[in-house]
Amino acid sequence: MAVKYLRTSKIQNKTVLLRVDVNVPIDNGKVSDAFRIEQIIPTIKHLQADGNTVIVCGHLGRPKGKKDPAFSLEPVARVMAELLGYKFVETDYALPDYQINHLIFYKGDITDEKHHERLSMAPRKDVILLENLRFYPGEEENDPIFAKKLSSFADVYVNDAFGVDHRASASTVGVTKHLESYCGLLLEREIKALDILLKHSKPPFVLMTGGIKLSEKVGALEHLGEKADQILTGGGVASLMFKAKGLEVGLSKIEESEEKTAWKIEKNFKDKLNLPLDVVVTNEKMEKDSIRVCAPYEIKNTEMVLDIGPKTILAYAKIIKEAKTIVWSGPLGMFEKKPFDTGTMSLARLIGGRGKGFAYVVAGGGETVDAIRQAHQFEHYDHVSTGGGAMLEYLAGKKLRGCGALKYLI
Repeated sequence: MAVKYLRTSKIQNKTVLLRVDVNVPIDNGKVSDAFRIEQIIPTIKHLQADGNTVIVCGHLGRPKGKKDPAFSLEPVARVMAELLGYKFVETDYALPDYQINHLIFYKGDITDEKHHERLSMAPRKDVILLENLRFYPGEEENDPIFAKKLSSFADVYVNDAFGVDHRASASTVGVTKHLESYCGLLLEREIKALDILLKHSKPPFVLMTGGIKLSEKVGALEHLGEKADQILTGGGVASLMFKAKGLEVGLSKIEESEEKTAWKIEKNFKDKLNLPLDVVVTNEKMEKDSIRVCAPYEIKNTEMVLDIGPKTILAYAKIIKEAKTIVWSGPLGMFEKKPFDTGTMSLARLIGGRGKGFAYVVAGGGETVDAIRQAHQFEHYDHVSTGGGAMLEYLAGKKLRGCGALKYLI
């Protein structure tokens, strides 16, 4: 049986448990990147427009089943209230009930029966956000008792949490055994955007990858590598491949445990794999007079690679300009620090110039999203995924367990 989509269903005057991915970066007690929160607002508004009470749930970080204030969803709740234009209210007791709309951050222990009664009386005009689900051991364990308790707050379940659907938890899998379940607007958009890559991509197909961790990308690299006409590399992934070829990479940050994997990828895709022709290096202190551009075989053991060089930018740009399908995951250098942002920013803007017309462009992963935002290119990409790990697993051809629980046939 195929999944039920919220977009094509009519859910009215119900209490809806909405699972979202709000695992966002927090800096000094404030959300530093609200991208994931912004993306679930349309689903909340859609549900409210049909008279539903919306109880939102999600997680932040890895508190390992303990109530740790450092992982509280309070900063998320404040941003969500602002995006909705609602008054923020924090409570673990009585719920407010007067004319204006509220975003109610509910901190009460949801395993306690008294809180069940309070939540069941929530005003339909308000939105409730529960405290971090990972404060409860039963969430990550997909404990059936916790899943049943969580599902008891609602009549209907909507999954809009693509970023965590590669894991089986009580809130993504367990609750579907107790509630009629639907795929949210964001989750539908994610799946359909990535399905275009897997099933309807047009050549030339270019896959660009960077970042540090090859282990997170290897499945997608191997799966999409067969479809790709060109694979462009940078960042720690490229440095690791240099090392696998026997070159010196000095102090560069690489995932050394994956050297054999890097060698295997180079061997399997040697006809389409592009490594940087030149790189930008510096010493450990990143002193201005130590920054230089060199060929990969000229890297010293006292240096580290922090960007691709100008020859590489030009070579990659020629390939990107011909592409009809582009997938990007992982920055090509330390883009957050000048002058090592040149490679990533240049190609982020170039890819944006190809999107929404000349080529079908998809990107994802936390650092990649940051780079696209820094380059002011969001509106030019066909799809920017909210799920780094989930996107890569999906593109690797793996079944997402949360989607599977919705009876989605992947």
